[in-house]
Amino acid sequence: MKSHFLKQSIFTSRLLTISILTILTFYSCSKEKIDNNDTVNNDHYYVNYIIKAPGPYGRFSNWTASTPDRTYSNSGYQTSSWNQTYGPVKKGFNCKVQIGDYQGGTPTIEIHVSKNEEPFALKANTTGASASYVINF
Repeated sequence: MKSHFLKQSIFTSRLLTISILTILTFYSCSKEKIDNNDTVNNDHYYVNYIIKAPGPYGRFSNWTASTPDRTYSNSGYQTSSWNQTYGPVKKGFNCKVQIGDYQGGTPTIEIHVSKNEEPFALKANTTGASASYVINF
């Protein structure tokens, strides 16, 4: 009788140990998934700004564009188009273009964004003196 009780006690303790290890294993897997979601924010984005003046006589000058390091600015130089790509930047970056002066019609501003190695996608298209887009995808 004592032997049967001892065998049942050993069986119960092993079953309890296996159950606890199984629960801990599944819990740690779930925690790992949560931690991996935090690291997904390591995406790199690239921003392409395009400014075009309308028609054959359209010109603009004194413009600024936000970059990862600073604000790019060009003053005094009149042109009919400008295009530049900057990056990498992080999610939440505020892509912003401001045109100081233009003549011969209102310029068109486009902001294109690329995530990691995906193609660029148009995110803002404005006819005016400024445009902005906050990266949120």
